[in-house]
Amino acid sequence: MIDPLTVEPCARACLQLANAELGARPVVAVIYTHSHTDHFGGVLGVTTPDDVAAGRCRIIAPEHFLRETMAENVIAGYAMTRRAAYQFGPLLPPGPRGHVDSGLGKAIPLWPPGLIAPTQEITVDGAELDVDGVRIVFQLTPEAEAPAEMNFFFPDRGWLCTAENCTHNLHNLVPIRGAQVRDALKWSKYIAVAIERFAADTEVMFASHHWPRWGNADIVGYLARQRDLYRFIHDQTMRWANHGETAVEIAER
Repeated sequence: MIDPLTVEPCARACLQLANAELGARPVVAVIYTHSHTDHFGGVLGVTTPDDVAAGRCRIIAPEHFLRETMAENVIAGYAMTRRAAYQFGPLLPPGPRGHVDSGLGKAIPLWPPGLIAPTQEITVDGAELDVDGVRIVFQLTPEAEAPAEMNFFFPDRGWLCTAENCTHNLHNLVPIRGAQVRDALKWSKYIAVAIERFAADTEVMFASHHWPRWGNADIVGYLARQRDLYRFIHDQTMRWANHGETAVEIAER
């Protein structure tokens, strides 16, 4: 199970639907791609602390996941939750004059998130794990879309998961809710590394938001455009800053 959604009831309903339609099977591992709440908050809907403690389910996350999760959701939790209500608009009424979208999904569920601490952190870039007979190769991408994040590749299947580093939008690099500022230069370089390591063997690419992409040529082109998008923003921002323009002038340009 990769990124078990934002809240327990939603995750449980989705798992029940998958079991009903695809055949029931045990959840033997949960992978958190990164340290934002909407990627781990529903974990109690797909497994339990007892299953994890007994070794029936592994919780896999990138290095420093727990530290960054506590920083955003405990130390700065009240401020970020309040600001997120303005950024994502969950309390706005639905309709043409109210809530429309939040960019990465239609809305944020109103329910307390849960958390089970990782049993295993990925601390080495390029590490490979066998997860219930499935080989996964991990690429650490800290300080890109999240301060603790990772892409990973399924070499026996040709599947690439880009976490939230390549979705069908331009991410805000300075998050309104107060999450850490994203490093656009590192972000672009991580995508370049993913292209070098995985793209030639990738036939399906999926992320933690939006729809997948199929076919190697389409995926390679998409990854290259995402890489260039964040590199362009970084390079041009620094170019005009070095020419003496202010932040507001650069944004307008």
